[in-house]
Amino acid sequence: MRTAVRCPTLPSLKNPRAIPLLIGAAATAAALWAYASQPRTAGRTTEPVAIQDGKTIDFSSGRPVTRDGAADKAALDAAVKEIDAASKNVTFPVDSKEKK
Repeated sequence: MRTAVRCPTLPSLKNPRAIPLLIGAAATAAALWAYASQPRTAGRTTEPVAIQDGKTIDFSSGRPVTRDGAADKAALDAAVKEIDAASKNVTFPVDSKEKK
């Protein structure tokens, strides 16, 4: 049993090896700090937003805002027309009752 013997790992860790190790440790510490400092949203509750016919819900401010303006109606009508045009030629095959 050896006693009072220096650790062989630390003296072998010379400057060319220590610098990448220290950079990696600093990057890991920075990543952990950035993760830990993020606000937690698990306990927060959000109010439900009622879906209303002909109105749009805008989330650009970070909160749901129901809008009912002329520009919103025009964008909604254009989107509905585009969806209808894209799906008018779509057909689905009828499933047969017999499965193999």
